[in-house]
Amino acid sequence: MEKQYLYDTHIHTIETSPCGKIPAAETVDYYAAHGYTGLVITDHLHPEFLAKVDKDHDWDHVVDLYMAGYRAAKTRGDEIGFDVLFGAEMRFPENNNDYLVYDIDENWLRAHPYVICQSAREFFEKYHNEVLVMHAHPYRDGNLTVFEDAVHGVEMINTNPRHNNWPDRAEALCRRHPEYFIQAGSDMHQVTDRCLAGIITDHRITNSHEYAELIRSGAYDLYAPGYPEYVEAFQKMRK
Repeated sequence: MEKQYLYDTHIHTIETSPCGKIPAAETVDYYAAHGYTGLVITDHLHPEFLAKVDKDHDWDHVVDLYMAGYRAAKTRGDEIGFDVLFGAEMRFPENNNDYLVYDIDENWLRAHPYVICQSAREFFEKYHNEVLVMHAHPYRDGNLTVFEDAVHGVEMINTNPRHNNWPDRAEALCRRHPEYFIQAGSDMHQVTDRCLAGIITDHRITNSHEYAELIRSGAYDLYAPGYPEYVEAFQKMRK
């Protein structure tokens, strides 16, 4: 049997996300001890974060502060041989929808100043050939403003225990859009959220670009022990 590699796709850190409760290095150690091969740091990048940290209208300074959680996680991951990938959970001014963005790195972020100050559709229209955009928890707490035409795919399974994420609605959304890519993530902010979901693949991935390539290839499975019916639904949809 081929070795399988497990990655959590949706992780927040105390260093960057105001709602994060766990230091990045501690998160890395915990995931490594519980069978994961790696994780993607997707700290919040939204107008509220910008308003808090951008006092001098200095985008490079904003990026320095934003990268803190990823850098702390990556440093610890490198020390123990654990894969830490870079991503972002972006929000745009028009509503509270969140989008997990992959296939980016620090250089990309620095080269696109104030990228979150446009609409979600404008972002997708400009960058859909450069990045991978996945709608995070599309129906969280009854959200009804899903932009179905401004994403490459959906986080069908989000296991954050403090929100009703309506996975049945997310599944129906994916069935309406068979072209969508689908993923699962823990949306980890605090101890109750750790190691609940992710994706499984047969090879290691070491950066955000490789992760995006993997998702586009379809060569992965979902991991969410608490949501077996939706893992099964994903497996049937891709056949």
